[in-house]
Amino acid sequence: CMISAVFAGCGNQTAAQEQESQTTMIGNPWSDWDSIEEAESAVGFSFELPETVADSYNAVSVRTLNNELIEVVYRDAEFEVCVRKQKGEGQDISGDYNEYETCTETHRDGGTITNYQNADNNAVKQLISYMEYSWSLVAPNGYRGDSDGAFLSEIWEQ
Repeated sequence: CMISAVFAGCGNQTAAQEQESQTTMIGNPWSDWDSIEEAESAVGFSFELPETVADSYNAVSVRTLNNELIEVVYRDAEFEVCVRKQKGEGQDISGDYNEYETCTETHRDGGTITNYQNADNNAVKQLISYMEYSWSLVAPNGYRGDSDGAFLSEIWEQ
């Protein structure tokens, strides 16, 4: 009896080890970078926005998704703006699936800006399609002052 119990225990360990070795882990598709320049090198295109925008927003996070999309999070004391860029026009690359009260579309220099906004919490999502790229800007609490104009100007001045 004792011998079979010992073998049964060993058999269970072996089965558990075999099951563990067969488990496949899904890799994280996001890569973090120390600078926008490093992220640009990974994806093969430029981002065009500097480390600081509108004299108050600083880049606090730079990462890429599957070496196809750049995401830079800008933050100041109160506000945060998540900016993304990817090759291909007309795509919603924001990752933001919230409902917005208003949606307006404007055209500028061959590009399109689709602006989504909520009045109650100032949340803003902007989708920009310009020069063979899609951009998204998501500001959950809105922008400081007219900083949205500073972000858009930087994109258009490439």
